[in-house]
Amino acid sequence: MPFEIQPCSAADALGLATTMMGARLTDPHWAFLWEDPNPQEIITKGALRVPWNLATGRDTKRHQKVIDVETGQVVGYARWILPECLAKQNDVWLEAQAPEGTQSEREEWERLYNANTKGGRPIGMKSGGLMSYRSAPLEVVDARIMRDGPFLTLDYLTTNPAFWRRGIASMLVQSGLKVADQYGIKIYVMSEPAALKLYLNYGFKLLETVSTDYSKYGGTEPTVEHFLVRGPQSAV
Repeated sequence: MPFEIQPCSAADALGLATTMMGARLTDPHWAFLWEDPNPQEIITKGALRVPWNLATGRDTKRHQKVIDVETGQVVGYARWILPECLAKQNDVWLEAQAPEGTQSEREEWERLYNANTKGGRPIGMKSGGLMSYRSAPLEVVDARIMRDGPFLTLDYLTTNPAFWRRGIASMLVQSGLKVADQYGIKIYVMSEPAALKLYLNYGFKLLETVSTDYSKYGGTEPTVEHFLVRGPQSAV
């Protein structure tokens, strides 16, 4: 079954949300963050937030999807963040820059986003100190690593669970590697354990690992995040 990398647009909202949320909900740590981890509701509301997420931060954000060519189904997605040194050139990786939309479209996308978020978080996620408790140690390591930038950052990578182990994640990672090597820049990613082998296979070096025990909030086992960096490589 052939797959193809394509740009993303607001028209992909449901397909992107289905892939992103469907994959995230297979992780019990992420499902735990929701008051009611009902996949259909989370996907539906997630789709309403996608257009505004695509249309904002266009100077630095780059988005790509992978589709099943035979069906047109979105089966993978990646979001990359350009460093300031590349973003200010205004001509880097423009094929992965999502459309800005018309003024009326942007107003509607923003309205839908605001209606489905609270305090910058999706409605339905647990409140209290859980989120900040889990993210605080990650932010410390992230800030320390980013001081050694600039980096092209792989901010989000996901594959529809029905299409795991089909090379889709590799396609998306390789796309970013080409850009990084073209401009001679390092790549930085924070990875969950399931993707660690993928990054190591592409020359990333593991810098740090953070394990967070959140049993005081009801967690049954620690979350684990790996921090990796890959230096630019010359074409052979």
